[in-house]
Amino acid sequence: MAGTAVNNTLVYQYTLNNQYPPPMLEYDPERWVAYLMSAVFPLLAVRVLMAGRAMQAPWLCVAVVAPVLLFISLILRGAMGRTDSDAFRMYETQTVLHLCTGIVSVGMLLVFAAKWIERIRKSVVAQFLTHAAVGYTVAATVCVCVGVPLSFDMREEQRICGYRLVSAALVVSLGMVLLGGTLAAYHTDRRSTSNVAIVAVPAVLLACWMSFALARTSLPMHNAANASDALFYCLSVLPAAGVLGVWAAMAEEALSEGCTCQCQASCARCAFEGRMQQAMGQYV
Repeated sequence: MAGTAVNNTLVYQYTLNNQYPPPMLEYDPERWVAYLMSAVFPLLAVRVLMAGRAMQAPWLCVAVVAPVLLFISLILRGAMGRTDSDAFRMYETQTVLHLCTGIVSVGMLLVFAAKWIERIRKSVVAQFLTHAAVGYTVAATVCVCVGVPLSFDMREEQRICGYRLVSAALVVSLGMVLLGGTLAAYHTDRRSTSNVAIVAVPAVLLACWMSFALARTSLPMHNAANASDALFYCLSVLPAAGVLGVWAAMAEEALSEGCTCQCQASCARCAFEGRMQQAMGQYV
């Protein structure tokens, strides 16, 4: 079945018989929905910053990158319907920022899993997850930033390379989500079961998000994954908000409260209390 894209804003000629067509929206995004959803993420960014400051954990502040990127991505998505000339490049940029948001979130999930494991017991697994988070985030971000522009290229061989780079990044992302969630669950003891949700819930949401992103990359352009505005928000934007909301609400409690001598001052609260006791000792 041959034809051109339904969306008149993103004018780009190609046939649906093409095995690797350029990414294409089959609809005009609802501007008011994009702007409304974008307003949530600056609030989540501020809340995450407050949690990081309360815990005295600079590493948590890195998570602010995710809501900032998604905020810009949704603003661009809402603006695509306003102009025909720049809409195609805006969609390309929005796609890069949207996928990078997911990659940063998966990287932070690995860091949370490492901190969770370290809080319960000292383990080389925590160090491994921390190093894996950094390496994965850098490598996957490069793949997306290179792959997405290539997938929009006029030449099919360039688009094939682009699709493969993006697909590889998303497959690895799914693997990292499963790795972080499984290791965190394995190292969780009975006393800490209630707070493991700080890793388990984001892992489930991110798995849904990465699976949906992989479907958008792998399935035909006219498939529901690429042709439904509601699916885009329900399976990517809302999970992103849920992940950030869980971290903002639970980080301080899950990684600080209920510590025992097993943590050996590795958590933020015990480290802070240790510094306070040391400071008070100078005046006694």
